[in-house]
Amino acid sequence: MKKFASTLSKYLLILFPPLFFFSYFPIITLGTNTYMNFELSLPEIWLVVFFISSLFNVKVVYKFYGIKKIALASLVPIYFSLSILWSENRPRAILTAGLFWLLAFAALNIIYYLKNDKSKRLRSSLIKSLLISATVISAFCWLQCILDIAGVPRDTTLLCRGCVASTFGFPHPSGFAIEPQFMGNLLLAPVLLCFYLLSRASSAPKSKNQTLRRILLTLFLTTTLFLTLSRGAIYAFIVALIVMLLLIRKKSMLIKSSVCTAASLVLALTAFGAFSALGPTSDNFVSGVTKAVHQLTLGKIDLRPDEVKNSTFDTNASIIKDSETTQESVDPQPNTQPADQQTDPAHFSGYVEESTNVRLSLNSLAFRIWLSSPRYIIIGTGLGSAGPAMNRAFPAEIGPKEIVQNEYVSLLLETGLFGIVTILFVVFFTTVYLVKQKFLKNNPLFLCVLLGFALTLLFFSGLPNALHLYLFPLLLFNFNRRSENNFLVADVVENH
Repeated sequence: MKKFASTLSKYLLILFPPLFFFSYFPIITLGTNTYMNFELSLPEIWLVVFFISSLFNVKVVYKFYGIKKIALASLVPIYFSLSILWSENRPRAILTAGLFWLLAFAALNIIYYLKNDKSKRLRSSLIKSLLISATVISAFCWLQCILDIAGVPRDTTLLCRGCVASTFGFPHPSGFAIEPQFMGNLLLAPVLLCFYLLSRASSAPKSKNQTLRRILLTLFLTTTLFLTLSRGAIYAFIVALIVMLLLIRKKSMLIKSSVCTAASLVLALTAFGAFSALGPTSDNFVSGVTKAVHQLTLGKIDLRPDEVKNSTFDTNASIIKDSETTQESVDPQPNTQPADQQTDPAHFSGYVEESTNVRLSLNSLAFRIWLSSPRYIIIGTGLGSAGPAMNRAFPAEIGPKEIVQNEYVSLLLETGLFGIVTILFVVFFTTVYLVKQKFLKNNPLFLCVLLGFALTLLFFSGLPNALHLYLFPLLLFNFNRRSENNFLVADVVENH
């Protein structure tokens, strides 16, 4: 039975990357209350099944880590569990704490399996699974955009409400995630992996065809990342890539990375222009490209035509709070008329400043509530209770299901200084251990993926739609050790 469970766990690990790309679709709706929706996703199901299958290895895993490391890994989940006692939203607190326990358990087991993977077959299979999954889902993202331009209804394309062409003049994909920012976030790890593999070409010479496939894969995934129009994911990618270049310090990688990034951005902007020209609105190629630039640069670069700049149509659109690109704004209807008759302007003529202002306003309100009570300052409002606390303090401005849109501010409000200190304690001692082992020095890819995900937490909060953020970096754990470089570069990308 133990052998069967161990084999099952390893097969579940191979399914881990593709299943986590389905972070919102399909979804099982279980009900709702005043403060939250009760839903079950494929990643959550995977966590439960993986937990059950790995129970037979508890003793082995415990001996592998020892009491000190297990205790350190359990500190944050323990404190989160304790905060259920004073949470103002206990159902959400219980479920969120449970997810953190499952994530901690899964993380410990993933590292254990990878560390004991002597043949490196499991590691190779996991990396291939990640790259193949990212490629297939990225292809679906492009299909979403094409179908939307063709007038296919949103319930078929699975695009979010604000992702359709009538919002900006061009569609931007959300994949099987709830929003484009989560789709972009899912692509961070595979995109950064592709750039790292490009840097290793000199140490493992390949044929021209194999090198070309590697470059094309990098271009395709990076272009899809830009296509999501998720500023949080794109900014995080750029910062993480710059740090990777500084750590690796290879002129050849700097040139390849710069060219691939620039080419991907140009391809994405070209796609926005083409979608705008072919779409149901009065936008054309130029207005589509310049709108995208205006949105991505937070209005700092404005190359839009005068007629677009002077447009006032978007001022009439009601913007409801959203985590990235005003996706909860007016719900555009699917195209039902021939393309030449669809000449209405898009709902937004460029950068939607209110989407940024709403996020900053939520952060400000969260800080005000946190400072309003000594209890909140010390232990917080309780896990999962940011929404109820903000709604009670500002009922006219905040709905009961609202979230802070910044994970760090959300944790400060919900867990207080004790919670933040606990998290920093775990991060500090984990970092000290990794530095002593010279792990971070030898693993720039793992470090940069962690940095990218950490930056994206500035743009959203909540756990169910971002479970990958806590586990995807582990796929690259110990990836860059010199003893493994030849194997990984030669074997992992061989078939891509």
